[in-house]
Amino acid sequence: MEPQEVWSSLENIFNMEAYVRYTSADVERLHRRCVREVEKMSGTEVRLSLSRYVRDTMLSEEALADDKGWEEVLSFLDWVDGGME
Repeated sequence: MEPQEVWSSLENIFNMEAYVRYTSADVERLHRRCVREVEKMSGTEVRLSLSRYVRDTMLSEEALADDKGWEEVLSFLDWVDGGME
């Protein structure tokens, strides 16, 4: 998986309703795969790829026009920093 795909998948999982996230075997498999991919990255690779993802996707002009902003980024980063559980 490319880093962009990993972060996008993790953001989608993060934004799912809890009952979907925890009851779907497909989501659970994807979540585990993404976590493994992140664990394979060096610290620098995580920092750079996640920073670019946040900048280009989560804080894009399109996202801002959709009324998203730093609050969603902060919640997502807290979840990532906490092990994505």
